[in-house]
Amino acid sequence: MSDEELVAYMRAAREAGRPEAMKAPLAILVFGYWDSLVARARLRLPPAEAEDVAGEAVASAIASAFDGRSVGELRSWLHTILMRRIADYYEVRKRRVQTTELASEHQGDEDVWRREPAEPFEGDALFASESLALAYRELERDSHRRAIDLYVFGPLSAADAAASLGGGMTEANVHQIASRFQRRFKELLA
Repeated sequence: MSDEELVAYMRAAREAGRPEAMKAPLAILVFGYWDSLVARARLRLPPAEAEDVAGEAVASAIASAFDGRSVGELRSWLHTILMRRIADYYEVRKRRVQTTELASEHQGDEDVWRREPAEPFEGDALFASESLALAYRELERDSHRRAIDLYVFGPLSAADAAASLGGGMTEANVHQIASRFQRRFKELLA
């Protein structure tokens, strides 16, 4: 049987719901091309990686054969996919981040003495955020919250915030509300 006949047989078996009937033709296809693919991969890759990359190429080719993307001879399709997998192998290695072993990875080695990198504690930022939210919730009036929104958090000056709020609110009132809010925030933060 030709490669195309084997692929057609496997498609028919899959569509008929008989996956066990696909095993033999699949084994014939893989066995027929395996040595050739591995040999080609070894020409361009480290020997330890050649079989893995060849296996990825076979898996991709078989998957493509079943979804209808494979056109023409399976052999050329396999070799095209193999060359793409080889290119992918080298591309991934270019993008791999260089790492340095941490001192804790050498526990017991007396020769390794250095500080490990550390992130600042994120809990401080979280605590500050919660303190700010609590100070805001403790404001008794909606007009005071609106003044904080417009003046402290927003783009308006105290005079513009007072004019926007109306209801007898003055620039001095907005400054006083903001001052109390900031003082309470600092108390909670301390």
